[in-house]
Amino acid sequence: MRSEEAKGDGPPSGTEGGCPFHAAARENPRSKPGELAHVDLRWWTNGGLLCSAGKREFQLGRYLCVEVRNGYQLLDAFERFREDVEDHKKVGLLTVVPTPGRRFADAAAELRLLGDIMVDAGFAESSGALISGQTVALPIEVRCPVTGVDTAYEFFPVAFTRRGADISDPLYDPALSAPFLAINTTSDAFAFAMLVKDLSMRHFHCLPWQVGNRADVERLLERCLTAWHNMSVNTITAYGRVSSIPGRAVRLSEDHKTWFAPHNDPVFAELAKATHSHEMPIVYAARLCEKWIAALFEGARYEPGRDGQSGGIPAFIPTGRENELYGF
Repeated sequence: MRSEEAKGDGPPSGTEGGCPFHAAARENPRSKPGELAHVDLRWWTNGGLLCSAGKREFQLGRYLCVEVRNGYQLLDAFERFREDVEDHKKVGLLTVVPTPGRRFADAAAELRLLGDIMVDAGFAESSGALISGQTVALPIEVRCPVTGVDTAYEFFPVAFTRRGADISDPLYDPALSAPFLAINTTSDAFAFAMLVKDLSMRHFHCLPWQVGNRADVERLLERCLTAWHNMSVNTITAYGRVSSIPGRAVRLSEDHKTWFAPHNDPVFAELAKATHSHEMPIVYAARLCEKWIAALFEGARYEPGRDGQSGGIPAFIPTGRENELYGF
């Protein structure tokens, strides 16, 4: 149960399920300056989501959105989320941290606040280490939507700041900014598995592991892989257009097998920006599909690992071009 403090200052009723991260950055006219956490999330998402997968999950009501002010409330929100994941009701957790009346010198100061809340929740031991590139993996034991076998899927919290949208801030990174402080917790592997489940129910009227015919399952997975990859391409392309500094924009490789970002995904936060390359779904989701087929038809043990969120690889920047990363 939420505390009295949280009840008295929470989001408007009916807002759970919204995902406002990639909405247009404009204020809710019903909100006061500095109180952007207090927004109608459904109103906010009407500003135009840039994340195709996030928009889909919002429309399906599979995002749990909760305001938190301390580690206790964050832990409570995650436990609620855990139960929803176990029931296949949610795929993402958005915890918004309201800061009415507070002003932060820069994005780093905002990250320290979010890091302190994570430590208080027991998700990390050091706020300093957490905002300097540490990855937090929160496992949830759930019946796999594809294989039907109890499986530990890992969910990864990532910090979003308001000052990250400020072009003058050293940590300017539009892809990791929001109109309020927030922590977004997701699992790409589990979200993709839920997409497979959705399409299986739609086309075969049964769960993936109940389809039975290998060729049918392979065609189902191929269709889901294409859809998941296209959503990622659309998202990264849209993100790439919003950065005012080319070196801080996300972008795709020519073969669409890799995407580049001025940060390492899915670390919680970083105090220095550096370009990293990451796998696209055509690589990591294809690997997941192979694992599912092996588990369903070859008796293999299914281990999702961190496919989709295994972390990036520092990208090489030729000597003399380092400043291009920062647009100077």
